[in-house]
Amino acid sequence: MTVHFRLANAFERPETVQALQSGIPTAFTYVVEIYRDRPNWFDEGIARSHIEIIATFNSVTREYLLNYRLNLKLVRSETFTDLPTLEARMTTIEEPDLFDIGTRRPYKLRVRAKADFMRDYLLYFIPREMSTRWRSVRVTAPPEAKP
Repeated sequence: MTVHFRLANAFERPETVQALQSGIPTAFTYVVEIYRDRPNWFDEGIARSHIEIIATFNSVTREYLLNYRLNLKLVRSETFTDLPTLEARMTTIEEPDLFDIGTRRPYKLRVRAKADFMRDYLLYFIPREMSTRWRSVRVTAPPEAKP
């Protein structure tokens, strides 16, 4: 099952861009779950995946290095020279075959995702993670292939 989504306004805060351009590794972590929605009862969790995207800026070569990890395994590393391309690659997730739903009927399944994208400090010394809320969508069946 293919999962795709986009995190909007992730680079809206100037602190995010400043931290990245000063050489501090900037990480976005996405948690994606597939579950069976059961109204008036507990949902049945099926699977969970973690996608971690870490970007660092090399001030000597003026390049951004992006490391993409899926469930703690490095999937790919890429380099970019411009910030808008890096932003698009960090906030757009297109993951084919992320979950195997087996023989389950897709109309009973839902996928939800959330992002942890910034560490902030309360009173300048108490660290706290900034996260989005869970966003959930119903799973749709892929279109049937026509011969």
